[in-house]
Amino acid sequence: MIKTVEIQNNEVLDFVEYVDSFYNPVTGIYPIKGATLPVIIKAVKKYVESANAYEGGWVGGDTVDRERVRDLILQNPECVVIE
Repeated sequence: MIKTVEIQNNEVLDFVEYVDSFYNPVTGIYPIKGATLPVIIKAVKKYVESANAYEGGWVGGDTVDRERVRDLILQNPECVVIE
Protein backbone atom coordinates (compact mmCIF):
# COMPACT_ATOMS: atom_id res chain seq x y z
CA MET A 1 0.00 0.00 0.00
CA ILE A 2 1.34 3.43 -0.95
CA LYS A 3 0.99 6.08 1.72
CA THR A 4 -0.11 9.54 0.55
CA VAL A 5 1.92 12.32 2.12
CA GLU A 6 1.16 16.02 2.09
CA ILE A 7 4.25 18.07 1.30
CA GLN A 8 4.50 21.60 2.67
CA ASN A 9 5.73 24.45 0.41
CA ASN A 10 8.64 25.38 2.69
CA GLU A 11 9.71 21.74 2.66
CA VAL A 12 9.83 21.83 -1.15
CA LEU A 13 11.81 25.09 -1.18
CA ASP A 14 14.36 23.64 1.23
CA PHE A 15 14.54 20.52 -0.91
CA VAL A 16 15.17 22.54 -4.10
CA GLU A 17 18.09 24.25 -2.36
CA TYR A 18 19.38 20.87 -1.16
CA VAL A 19 19.21 19.34 -4.66
CA ASP A 20 20.82 22.44 -6.16
CA SER A 21 23.72 22.20 -3.70
CA PHE A 22 24.48 18.75 -5.09
CA TYR A 23 23.81 19.04 -8.83
CA ASN A 24 24.25 22.71 -9.77
CA PRO A 25 26.69 22.68 -12.72
CA VAL A 26 28.88 25.41 -11.19
CA THR A 27 28.73 24.99 -7.41
CA GLY A 28 27.37 21.47 -6.92
CA ILE A 29 29.11 18.67 -5.07
CA TYR A 30 28.26 16.34 -7.99
CA PRO A 31 27.62 18.81 -10.83
CA ILE A 32 25.40 17.82 -13.73
CA LYS A 33 25.99 19.83 -16.88
CA GLY A 34 22.84 21.79 -17.66
CA ALA A 35 21.21 21.21 -14.26
CA THR A 36 20.51 24.87 -13.67
CA LEU A 37 18.14 26.05 -10.97
CA PRO A 38 15.16 26.19 -13.41
CA VAL A 39 15.90 22.61 -14.50
CA ILE A 40 16.16 21.46 -10.89
CA ILE A 41 12.89 23.21 -10.00
CA LYS A 42 11.16 21.53 -12.95
CA ALA A 43 12.51 18.10 -11.95
CA VAL A 44 11.57 18.61 -8.27
CA LYS A 45 8.07 19.66 -9.30
CA LYS A 46 7.72 16.57 -11.47
CA TYR A 47 9.01 14.37 -8.65
CA VAL A 48 6.79 15.90 -5.96
CA GLU A 49 3.74 15.49 -8.20
CA SER A 50 4.58 11.80 -8.71
CA ALA A 51 6.27 10.96 -5.37
CA ASN A 52 3.32 8.90 -4.20
CA ALA A 53 3.91 6.58 -7.17
CA TYR A 54 7.30 5.57 -5.76
CA GLU A 55 7.54 2.81 -3.22
CA GLY A 56 7.94 4.60 0.08
CA GLY A 57 6.75 7.87 -1.47
CA TRP A 58 8.16 11.19 -0.32
CA VAL A 59 10.81 10.45 2.27
CA GLY A 60 10.96 13.99 3.64
CA GLY A 61 13.46 15.50 1.23
CA ASP A 62 16.38 13.28 2.15
CA THR A 63 19.02 11.47 0.09
CA VAL A 64 16.51 9.05 -1.43
CA ASP A 65 14.36 11.90 -2.74
CA ARG A 66 17.43 13.79 -3.99
CA GLU A 67 18.70 10.77 -5.89
CA ARG A 68 15.27 10.20 -7.44
CA VAL A 69 15.30 13.80 -8.68
CA ARG A 70 18.82 13.27 -10.05
CA ASP A 71 17.55 10.22 -11.92
CA LEU A 72 14.68 12.25 -13.37
CA ILE A 73 17.14 14.86 -14.62
CA LEU A 74 19.46 12.27 -16.15
CA GLN A 75 16.67 10.14 -17.67
CA ASN A 76 14.80 13.08 -19.16
CA PRO A 77 17.16 15.08 -21.33
CA GLU A 78 14.29 17.41 -22.20
CA CYS A 79 14.49 18.62 -18.60
CA VAL A 80 18.08 19.71 -19.10
CA VAL A 81 18.04 22.90 -21.13
CA ILE A 82 21.55 24.13 -21.76
CA GLU A 83 21.43 27.90 -22.06
